[in-house]
Amino acid sequence: MFLHRKNTAVYLMAMIAMVASLLPGGPAHADALEARVKLQRNAPRGLEYVPTSSASASAGTARSLRVEPAIKINLDGDPFDNVYSSLLPLDMNGNGTSEYVHWNGHRVMRLYGRAGNKVWQVTNSTGRRQDWTRYMHRDQAVVLDLDSDGKEDILHCWQSGSTKTLVARDGATGEEIRSILLRDQSVSVSAHCRISVYYKQSDRKPIVLLGETQAGGSAACGGRNYTDNWARVAAFDTSLRFLWNINTCDAGHMTAGVDANADGYAEYVFVGKYAIDFNGKIRCTLSGWNGSDHVDAIRLARLDPSKSEFQAVAVGRTGGGAFRPKDCGRLWSVPVKNPQEMVIAQLDPAPAALSITVTNRSGQSAPVVTTVLNGRGQKVRTYNSVIEPMQNAQLDGYRRTDEVIGMFGQVFNGKGDMLLSRNWYWNLKGSRVKERTTDNIYDRWVAYPLLYDMDSDGKEELVTWGQSLIVEGEFR
Repeated sequence: MFLHRKNTAVYLMAMIAMVASLLPGGPAHADALEARVKLQRNAPRGLEYVPTSSASASAGTARSLRVEPAIKINLDGDPFDNVYSSLLPLDMNGNGTSEYVHWNGHRVMRLYGRAGNKVWQVTNSTGRRQDWTRYMHRDQAVVLDLDSDGKEDILHCWQSGSTKTLVARDGATGEEIRSILLRDQSVSVSAHCRISVYYKQSDRKPIVLLGETQAGGSAACGGRNYTDNWARVAAFDTSLRFLWNINTCDAGHMTAGVDANADGYAEYVFVGKYAIDFNGKIRCTLSGWNGSDHVDAIRLARLDPSKSEFQAVAVGRTGGGAFRPKDCGRLWSVPVKNPQEMVIAQLDPAPAALSITVTNRSGQSAPVVTTVLNGRGQKVRTYNSVIEPMQNAQLDGYRRTDEVIGMFGQVFNGKGDMLLSRNWYWNLKGSRVKERTTDNIYDRWVAYPLLYDMDSDGKEELVTWGQSLIVEGEFR
């Protein structure tokens, strides 16, 4: 059973909160802001779209953003292992306040309390680790109650000898609840853990989706047989009982659930360019998508609030566009070459249509720029500064527009103005680890920090980590 947390975002749609309160056990997945962090977060590829602004909300007054470090946790261990780790919030005792689960690949995982104490640590001295060779990537994991004790646990990839495993780990003790072997799965540094959980509309139960490689080794999928591409999708229940798998060459880097009535339960899911039902059948593939190209980012949203239809917006190396989720039919194409990063956000005051912010990549004749598109795929403006957009958020107090979170936790408004820089944490250092100086900016702090309401006070905090510290910052 999933522990109910009160809806910490007052601006979420009333339907979500209402449904959560009526269902037995009040599953926390109905809070979409929580779900996109704890159940589906792949930070380097962005987070799923969640409405954070509303025309019916009191407008409020926009304010400048300032963040002050509220909690500093001194790390131990190897400084590069620390910065190339992943982090998620985890409520180990069910009191509504989150601790910090911090891990690097299959090598080390530990839970820190909010007072800076290390609650537990598990170490695999020969396990795969993440390092500078894959500096932007991070392993995924999911946080939910896996043993029905009302406290959160973590489901993650690990390693037994040279065999990859899927482990359900008790959040309070670090002890293994259960695990299964994942045969023929690589444990190399590039074999990133891709995992998402969705609650199904059909039976209200969670389903675990895991990115795998296909049989046939590196030659499969035209030589692109990568877990990071979701070359195969495997499904399990939360008891880790295998349900089904399906081959999905060049799918993409992320998932996005289709929840048409916004009740917290998905009818089906996009895994990159494939729409897949929860029985393991491909419903359709994004129309006109290059067969050898994958999806770098995909978001589901109702772009025009005056209409009921949802759209799937996807981008990748060979292009992108908006599609009808039900049949993957293309509605329009993105007028940007090699679009990679993308966010859907309420940049114009609600009830105006949503906007799509995209940034292209280098390796082409055109310069790298950040472009804003309207809901019909037309260019509205470009920004003077390049933004790597990761997620939408509501932070400045004006509740009819969103802000956009970029790399290193920088925050921008709809005009492209930077509201928050990285300066509030950049020069902080811990007292237990001697940091190493390099020319690689990614060696210093994580590029994609965590935005989450850690203490259930209705306001999100910004959590980042580096070689020697975990820092939680409060917006003031």
